[in-house]
Amino acid sequence: MVPLSLRALRLAARPVLLLLALAPAIGYTTPAPSPPRVFDRAQVEVPVAPYRQSTLQHVAWRKRDGAPSAAIAMAQDSRGMLWFANYEGLHRFDGVRFDRVDAVDGNKLLATDVSAVAAYGDALWVGYRFGGASVFEHGAVTHYREEQGLPARTTQELARTPDGVMWAATYVGVFRRDGQRWAAMGAAEGIAPGNFSHFTVAPNGALLAYGDTGLYIRQPGSQRFRRISGTSSTAGLPAIDSGDLRPDGTILLKTEHRALFIFDPVTEAVRPLALPHFTRQRLDVFQKMDGGLWIMTPQGLYQVDPSDLARSAYAIEGGFSGRNIHAQFTDREGNTWLTTEGGVDRLSHGRINRLEWGGVQTAFMSVLAGAQGELWVGSTPGIIGFNDTLYRVDQDGRRFTTPIHSPTASARAPDGSAWFAAEGALWQVRDGRYRRWSLPSGPASMAVQAMAMDGDGTLWLSIIGHGIHTFKAGVWGRPAAPELAARTAISLYADAQGRLWFGYPENAMAVLSADGALRQLGAGEGLAAGNILAINSRGDHLWVGGDHGFAHWNGKRFAMLRDAGSAELFGVSGIVENDAGDLWLHGVGGLAHIRARDVAAALANGAATVAVPMERFDYLDGYGGIATQLRPIPTLAESSDGHIWYASSSYVGWIDPRHITHNPLMPTPQVIGLRAEGRSYPLNGAARLPAGTENIELDFTAAVLTIPERARFRYRLVGLEDGWRDAGTRRQAFYTNMGPGDYRFEVLASNEDGVWSTRPATLDVAISPTFVQTLWFKLLCALVLALAGYGLFRWRVQLATARVAERMQARLDERTRIARTLHDSFLQSVQALIMRFDRIKRGLAINDPLQREIDNALDTADAVLLEGREQVWALRSGDDAQPGLHRALEEAAGACGQQYGVTVHVEQQGKPVPLPDSVQHEVHAIALEALHNACRHSGAATVHVVLRYAADGVQLHVLDAGCGIDDQVLANGAPHGHWGLAGMRERAHLVKAGLRISRRAGGGTEVRLEVPLTS
Repeated sequence: MVPLSLRALRLAARPVLLLLALAPAIGYTTPAPSPPRVFDRAQVEVPVAPYRQSTLQHVAWRKRDGAPSAAIAMAQDSRGMLWFANYEGLHRFDGVRFDRVDAVDGNKLLATDVSAVAAYGDALWVGYRFGGASVFEHGAVTHYREEQGLPARTTQELARTPDGVMWAATYVGVFRRDGQRWAAMGAAEGIAPGNFSHFTVAPNGALLAYGDTGLYIRQPGSQRFRRISGTSSTAGLPAIDSGDLRPDGTILLKTEHRALFIFDPVTEAVRPLALPHFTRQRLDVFQKMDGGLWIMTPQGLYQVDPSDLARSAYAIEGGFSGRNIHAQFTDREGNTWLTTEGGVDRLSHGRINRLEWGGVQTAFMSVLAGAQGELWVGSTPGIIGFNDTLYRVDQDGRRFTTPIHSPTASARAPDGSAWFAAEGALWQVRDGRYRRWSLPSGPASMAVQAMAMDGDGTLWLSIIGHGIHTFKAGVWGRPAAPELAARTAISLYADAQGRLWFGYPENAMAVLSADGALRQLGAGEGLAAGNILAINSRGDHLWVGGDHGFAHWNGKRFAMLRDAGSAELFGVSGIVENDAGDLWLHGVGGLAHIRARDVAAALANGAATVAVPMERFDYLDGYGGIATQLRPIPTLAESSDGHIWYASSSYVGWIDPRHITHNPLMPTPQVIGLRAEGRSYPLNGAARLPAGTENIELDFTAAVLTIPERARFRYRLVGLEDGWRDAGTRRQAFYTNMGPGDYRFEVLASNEDGVWSTRPATLDVAISPTFVQTLWFKLLCALVLALAGYGLFRWRVQLATARVAERMQARLDERTRIARTLHDSFLQSVQALIMRFDRIKRGLAINDPLQREIDNALDTADAVLLEGREQVWALRSGDDAQPGLHRALEEAAGACGQQYGVTVHVEQQGKPVPLPDSVQHEVHAIALEALHNACRHSGAATVHVVLRYAADGVQLHVLDAGCGIDDQVLANGAPHGHWGLAGMRERAHLVKAGLRISRRAGGGTEVRLEVPLTS
C-alpha cells in the first residue's frame, strides 16, 4: 500500500479546493431525457473471497530500542513489569523502556548470565547459566548455590506447582526445593537424570517435565514422576521439545521438528494435531489463549484456527524483530509477547476493526451503509495498478464485485436506493438492479464532489468546476438560484426537515429551505470550521465538520466544539450521531467519540466555543491512514447493526460502540531511580543523601503494556509541596534548591483508559544538613545576632546618653550664663537703682508727699529683685519647678496690682491636677504676659484671671473690661517691634495647647488658653 502523508494530501487538496471556490460554472447543453442502461445484479456482480476482519496490531523492539536479543525466558511480576532473561543479564520492561538491571530492589544478582526467570506472587525467581538461583521478595534476596543443593550447571526453568513447591529444570536433572535446600529427583522419584529444559503446570496441578530422556508427569498428590509412553528419544514419537497450555486444559506438545500433539494431563492420552492445509515451513508454533495457533514461517507469522481450517490462515508478513522465536508469553492484559534472536515483539488487539484486502493496493476509501444491512466499500486511488472496484458486502460477510469503479461520491435515497457517481456516470442500485446514466457532456470530464437527494426525489450533485446540477427522472437541470448554480460545493446534505445544506471552502455555507428561501451562513453566525467537509443531522441536531474543527447549528448561530483534552480536533470529514445520542467524528487524527451526556451538556452550554470530553481512537487503537479531506466524503457511516464504519486513506473499518474494550487493570507505580548531584543511589530502603545536596532527580514508571503511550503520572514531594504535579507521560521528576530535611516522594499512575492507582509508590528521602544548616548553627547565629543587637543597643544608648548629657551640659552652661548675666547686670542694676532711690528718699523731708510714692516704688523694686533672684536660683539649680499654679498666679496678680494700680481677681475652678514642670512653666509665663498686657494697655480698673481644671485639660482665662485689643494687632499678630504675643503663641505651641486672643462682645479683651492633659 502506498503511504500518503498528511502534508501530501493537503498539498494535493489545496489546488482542488481553490478550484472549488473560484471556478465559474461551465455551461453545457442538457441532453434529451433517455432511459438508463439497466444491468441485472446476477449479470454484473461476481462473488469474491470475503474480507478478513482484524484488530491485530504488531510492534517490534530491536537492539537499537534497548530490547534484549535472544531472550530465552519471560515473566510478569505482581506489579505488571515484564522480565526477560538472556546471556547479557536480566532486563525489565514497563511498556516503554527496557532496562538491564544488576540488582532487584537494591539487591544484587548472583551473576549476570541469566538463563531463567519466573514470577509467583510477590517473588521474582532468577536462574543462572552457570548454576544457582535467587529469589527476590519484599525487598530481600535469598541466593541458592551448590551449598543449598543446586548444581553448578545451567538452571533452565523454574516453576511452582499449586501446592507451593518450587521446581528447577537444570542441565543435569530436576530439583525440588524443600525448605531452604534443594533435592535432586532421581530413580526413587521415577525420573531419569538428563537435560531438562521446560516445565508445564497443568490446571489440575500436574507437573510436566520435558527432558532428553522423555516427557515426565507428576500428578497432584503423588510423590513420583511417570514417563509418558512413547515420548523418549528412542520411542516411536519424536522427542518432545516443549509444550503450551491450551484454553481447554490440554497441552500442545511440540517436537524438535515442529510436529504437533495434544496431551490430556488427566487421562494422559496423546493424539496428533494435523494441519493438512498449512503446507508452509514451520519455524515455530505457539498456542494462543483463544485456542488458535501462532505459526512462524519464513514469510511471517500466521494465525491458524485448528477448529475451522477453512478460515485459516491470516498472516502478518514482515516487520518482526527476527525469525526464530525463543520464548512466548501472554501478559495479564491479553497481549502476546515473542522473543527472537533480534529483539522482542508484541501482538495485541486494538479496539478498532479493519478490513484486510489480501495484498490488493487501495487508497482513498469510501463506505456507504445500505438500507438492507449491506455495505458498499470502494477505493478511488486515481493510480494505475490500484484496485478501484466498488464492492457490495452482505451482512453475512459475502463480498461481490460491482461494475462501478472509482466512486467519488455516494448517497442513500429515502426509498433505500444507493446512488454513486463514478467515471463520468451516475449509478443507481435498487431492487437488485444497476441503472447507469451518463453525466452531461460538459461536466462528464470532471468528478462529482458530493451528492444528496431531497424530499421530492431530486438528486443534487456538485461537480468540480461546474457548480450544482440536479437530476430527476432521467432529466438533468440546474438550480433556479444562480448563486447555487455557479458555485461548486464541497459537501451536500438533505435533512429530515426538507432543507438542503451546501458546504463551501473558506468557512462558508448555504441552506435552501423547502419553500425555496436561500440563506448564506458563515463567520457572522459564529462558524469557524474552515473548509466545510461534512454535514449531518439527527432530529433537530445539525452538525458541521471542517478542516479547522467541528460545530453545532442551533437554528440561529453556530457553536464550535473542541476537545476538553489537549488533542486538537481538525479535518473532520465524517459525522454520525447514533440512536443512543452518542456523537462520532472522523478526523485527520482518527475517530473521536462524545458520549450522549456530554453532547447534551455542550448543547445546553450556550457559549460560542464549548470544550467537550472526547474519547479518541487513533493508530494506537488500530486505526490506519487518515480521514480523506477531499473525495470521497463523507468518511463515516452507521450500519444497520449499529457499527460505526470509517473510510480512511488506507482502510475501511468499524468500531462497535456497544462493545468498546477498556483496560480495567489498575497500574502499580514504582520509583526506579534516584540521582543526586549526578550520583545514583540504591533504592533498598530510605535514601539518605549527603549534606549539601540541593538537586535530585527521580525516575518512576508503571507497567502499562497495551497502550503505554497513554499512561499518565502525577507526583509530589511531601515536605516540600502538598499538591500533586501532573507529569503527563513524563516519567521523571526534578527538584532543585533542596534544603535539609525528611521528604517523601509519592507517585500515582493511570493506564490508557484513565484508571488511576489508588496507592502511590513512595520513597523516603533524607538530606543531612551541613554545619551551617544545623539547629546548633542557627542557635549560635541567633545568639551572635542577639549579642550583636545588644551591643548595638548599648552603643546607641551610650551614644544617646552622651548626646543628651552634652545637650544638658550645653543647656546648663546657657542657664548658668543667663543666671550670671542676670545677677551681674540686671539684678545689680536693679539693686543700684534701689539704692539710688533710697538716697533720694533720705534727701526728702519726712512729710514730703513723695516719700510714700518712693516707698511704694521701692517695695515693687524689692519684689522684682526677689523674683529675679529666684529666677537666678532656678537657672543655677536646674530646677524649673514652680510653686502651685494658683499660688503663682495670685502672687503675680498682687505684684501687677501694686505696679499698675489695677485690681486683679484670681479664681480657681475644679479639682487641681498636677502638671509637668515644663507645661506649668509655659502656662505661668503665658499668664504673666497676658496679665501684664491687660494691666498695662487695657485701661481697665479690674482684671479677672480664671484657672479651671477639667477632666480633659486645664483652661486659663484672662479677661478685662478695657478698651479692647486693636483690630490691626489681631490681624497682624503684634505691633511692630513687640514680641509678647508671638512669645505667647510659641509657648502654647510647645505644650500643644490652644491659644485664642479676641475682643469681648461688651468691650475688653479675652485671652483663652486650653491645655490638654494628654499633651
